[in-house]
Amino acid sequence: MSQPLSQQPFTPDAPATTPGGCGRPLLIGCGILIVLMGIGAAVFVIKAKDLFGWAMARFEEEVVRMLPDDLTSEEARRLDAAFDAALEAWDASEADPVALQRLQEELWQTVSRSDGKLTREQVGNLTRALERVAGIESPDEPVSPEESPPEENEEPVAVPVEAA
Repeated sequence: MSQPLSQQPFTPDAPATTPGGCGRPLLIGCGILIVLMGIGAAVFVIKAKDLFGWAMARFEEEVVRMLPDDLTSEEARRLDAAFDAALEAWDASEADPVALQRLQEELWQTVSRSDGKLTREQVGNLTRALERVAGIESPDEPVSPEESPPEENEEPVAVPVEAA
């Protein structure tokens, strides 16, 4: 009646295929990348103080370039001393982390100015931020009423605690 088909629609014994893609080279490359990133992170941690000192020196150069013409020599000396004191505090691991963050914001605002010159007020703000990092009390920084000690004849005032 009917003859069997000579060709079958599929081959029961399909040839073995080799795995495609780039699995092994990808894994090796990612492994090497992770090792290199780990080495870079270790070097960064070890050299963090040197890196901070280098960055502060670059910032100081940029700030000196942007100093206003009407800045007094006393203000310039105080700024230079504040940069040095902040670096010394960083090297001695005595820098205040909160003050460092404020300094970072102040430096970014100072260096990113587009007109190229600072005002005396901005130089004063930067100097005070640097002095705070070093733990130096600024002679011209206003003391808030909460921080000022009571005078001799004045009784301390109890501050009410707000209910949560």
